[in-house]
Amino acid sequence: MADPVTVEGLQLPGRPDEEAPQLIDFDHADLQFHNVDHSGHSYEVRVYLNNPDANADTGRDEAQGYAGSFHIFGHGGCYGEEGHCDPQRRGKHTFDYRLPHPLLPMMKSVEVTGAVKRLRDEGAEQVSATLVPIRYESSAELAGEDVKDELKLDSVSLVTYETSVEASAEQAPEPAGSRAQA
Repeated sequence: MADPVTVEGLQLPGRPDEEAPQLIDFDHADLQFHNVDHSGHSYEVRVYLNNPDANADTGRDEAQGYAGSFHIFGHGGCYGEEGHCDPQRRGKHTFDYRLPHPLLPMMKSVEVTGAVKRLRDEGAEQVSATLVPIRYESSAELAGEDVKDELKLDSVSLVTYETSVEASAEQAPEPAGSRAQA
């Protein structure tokens, strides 16, 4: 399978404390993977935080930085005529109501709230994410020789979601008044 890919410098949000009471702690954190190619083999991508040495033999243990995984159900190569599998070939036309090309790159997301909070609480200000692709062997048997064995994506983002108790209370609808029964 393809070599692991390590993304450095993902910034962690600050921790609310007595010195910074204006900070609101995040409720949820996702790692988002942008424009992931799925034209080749089917595979799993295991995500490890702060473990640049992770590989296919690294276990799914939190102590080794394992944060979760996502799966790609690959197209398995192209069996049509030349250009058949090129998402850009279709073009955009005013009266073309077809769905987008099925091979457009996709966005994947892995929920990493617990792992990110643990690293932040240990004092980390940034984390690295190592992506370890593990191809399904049955996928390799079905795909032709022309299918490349690589993980391709554009970028990785760490996204946190914050919910303030005060903000939630302000946005809550007024309770319905009591109605008299007839």
